[in-house]
Amino acid sequence: MGIREDAGELLLFAYKKYIEKHLEELTNLENFQKESGWERVRILNALEYLKDKNLVHVNKFMGGGFIIFKVYPEGIDLVEDKQKFKNTFGFEINLGLFKFSWKGARKD
Repeated sequence: MGIREDAGELLLFAYKKYIEKHLEELTNLENFQKESGWERVRILNALEYLKDKNLVHVNKFMGGGFIIFKVYPEGIDLVEDKQKFKNTFGFEINLGLFKFSWKGARKD
């Protein structure tokens, strides 16, 4: 996957956590690394992409920590419009079934 696709997955994950009122689960880079199996640079590149597109509000901290405080309305609209999401990130989604490339592939 490239940065664009990674950003799409991260946005979808943030949206899921946002609607479940569990956005605090995105406050720790190491926890997200463990969940996704992604390297630090991959996460930071995807975050930067989402931030630059003004889809999420992100604060980064020294040492690579981060927090996504909220998903902006533009991000919500994008996730909820299947065709627009596909055009932006290059893959289709089903909001009834949140599916991530890392599910089942992680090592505990």
